[in-house]
Amino acid sequence: MKCPTEIKQLLKVLYNLSSSETEVLYYLCDNEARASDIAEELGKDRSTVQRYLSKLQSTGLVERESKVEEGKRGRYYIYSVPDKDEMKSKVKERMREWEEEKIEVLEEL
Repeated sequence: MKCPTEIKQLLKVLYNLSSSETEVLYYLCDNEARASDIAEELGKDRSTVQRYLSKLQSTGLVERESKVEEGKRGRYYIYSVPDKDEMKSKVKERMREWEEEKIEVLEEL
């Protein structure tokens, strides 16, 4: 799925994402990848990317799939973004929640 650059700022605000977290999200819009591959491609530390992925997963913007390499022990994870319709639905829902939260704050003034 291709993430439109026009909504980058919206995603940062709605989900309180840093520029680096947004960079990881946008990388995953064009690729499915392991944390180590993302780190290498973006020139970041793997543990830092892992933290970003954890936050992005908690928002529902990134999914993780467990994989096992044939003939090898152990497993690894592949990260990706949901399909376009699912992503739209999640962002619209978060927009409504965000609006309600902000209206509540205004009402308390």
